[in-house]
Amino acid sequence: MSSPAAAPIAETALDIAAMLVERAKRAGADAAEALVVDGTSLGVSWRLGNLEDVERSEGRDIGLRVFIGRKQASVSSTDLSEAALQPMIERAVSMARVAPDDPFCG
Repeated sequence: MSSPAAAPIAETALDIAAMLVERAKRAGADAAEALVVDGTSLGVSWRLGNLEDVERSEGRDIGLRVFIGRKQASVSSTDLSEAALQPMIERAVSMARVAPDDPFCG
């Protein structure tokens, strides 16, 4: 499990997505959309008819797309710590500001 210092501000996927969009707008995006993916994987290995290994993993990934006028940028991360979120959001907004106009965006 992750330590409390690395835990995200919000716990549910919907809360995390809403928080990312709100922060992106405060950082200068006209609009934004967020994606949160929770995954669980279970692996079982057999060798010569005997159980060899059982593994379980869990993960959460986030994605953020920001729009500024007819410009857009996307970022993603598996680090949901507070220390990683704000720089990621600011990076997305900065990338969108320098991106070329997309006539199909918006």
